[in-house]
Amino acid sequence: MRGTDKNKELIEIPRRSRFVGWLTEEKCIVNLGGNYDYLELPYYVSEDYEHEGKSIRPTCKEMIDAYVPPLFLEKAKLAGLAIPEYYISNGYCEPPVIVDPINPFTLKGRVILKAGRAQSIVKSLTRNYTYAVCCQELPEDSKVLHFRAVLGWSAVARYNELARSIWETYNIPVARVRAIRLADNSLLLSDIAPLPFADLTEREINHILERVTWDS
Repeated sequence: MRGTDKNKELIEIPRRSRFVGWLTEEKCIVNLGGNYDYLELPYYVSEDYEHEGKSIRPTCKEMIDAYVPPLFLEKAKLAGLAIPEYYISNGYCEPPVIVDPINPFTLKGRVILKAGRAQSIVKSLTRNYTYAVCCQELPEDSKVLHFRAVLGWSAVARYNELARSIWETYNIPVARVRAIRLADNSLLLSDIAPLPFADLTEREINHILERVTWDS
């Protein structure tokens, strides 16, 4: 359950440490703030550590790369992870498709299944065809799904392998993950999004607490 008194108690020490701790099993400093968007507090926390010459995961560059859809997808491809076919456009898309804005100030993408609304949605996401969007093709009989990844682990066991790959590839410790399940039940990695520490479940927080000691 989220938002309980128990959860508030569990996050108090991490909060005082700015959600920065020492990941014992990998011997590294990790920023678990969860929302790594540019200008958000976790971004500046990593920036502070980098300016002090300290290694931290994720770095500011890793945050930006992970949250820009084409960079995210290309990094996945280079790591050998399965991704959907995609293209960049500022005015055209062919459903069924997932359309994600590349403009960092327009954060929410859309799934477009039918052609009727495609033009109006793309016009909105591109700010009247000003900015580009990333269009991911949805294969026949596929399904868009979401899960949560916490230090390479998911509370839903069938997503653990992909959760581990996300941590190893992007150094993003906490994320909402979007994937595409194909007709044969295989998964294509599609996107990751912020998952603030305060939104974690008790089980997810305990998974972190078992592995992390907190920075003073």
